[in-house]
Amino acid sequence: MTGQRGTTFLLLGMMAWIVAGFLGAAAAAAILGIGLVLLNRIPGFAIVPQSNRVVTVLIAAAAFQGTLLLGALRQGRRAGGGDRDAGLGVRPIRRGGRVALLCVVMIIWLLAFILLAAAIPALREFAKSVTPDALSGLGEGGPVVIVLRAALVVVLAPLSEELFFRGWLWEALRRRGHGFTTTAGLTAVPWLLLHGIDAPGRILFLIPAAVVFSLARQQGGGVLASLSVHVTNNATAVLMQAIAALFGHQ
Repeated sequence: MTGQRGTTFLLLGMMAWIVAGFLGAAAAAAILGIGLVLLNRIPGFAIVPQSNRVVTVLIAAAAFQGTLLLGALRQGRRAGGGDRDAGLGVRPIRRGGRVALLCVVMIIWLLAFILLAAAIPALREFAKSVTPDALSGLGEGGPVVIVLRAALVVVLAPLSEELFFRGWLWEALRRRGHGFTTTAGLTAVPWLLLHGIDAPGRILFLIPAAVVFSLARQQGGGVLASLSVHVTNNATAVLMQAIAALFGHQ
């Protein structure tokens, strides 16, 4: 199916998987909540409310990202006629120097934003308001929770989002004849809106990332390029949050 009709059905399919992700996250949070209530009824066993919140956020986020990853893998196999890598755009990175440069650009952008936020109180408050729950209070919850947070933000989230948006969806749009600008827009806009559901202001902060990820996807020739930049971005953000948490406790 080609043309406008094919693109419409493709985007509806994307939305259906995102809705499934939210339903999965809600179900996981509900099951966890019931489990924690039952565990807290055991004599001598108690989980503090703050830990409950942190664990619930992580489990719900992991369920959502896992659903996106499942959707990407299934749709990628279908789009590639059984060849999942082809359907996802998994190819060796070309123009590695340009992709590495884009990784550096993301690091510089984050550093510049942190420095500006430190100097401008209003920007600092904005940064706090748009920081995801998975990143805020990075030192809370003990070593296991900290490791799980890092794994979610640095590994699972970039992998699922890139394979879903700039993997399967990007490839499907390109096969329908859409150019780079249209493809970049149709993959970046839902990604941005998804991240702005709980904090619309976060969209403004993430627009540069959306642009750079799309450029990496185009210049690198495959989803591995944008995935590399995405991982670099998230790992840098986690490192900065960890440093801030460390100095904040001193």
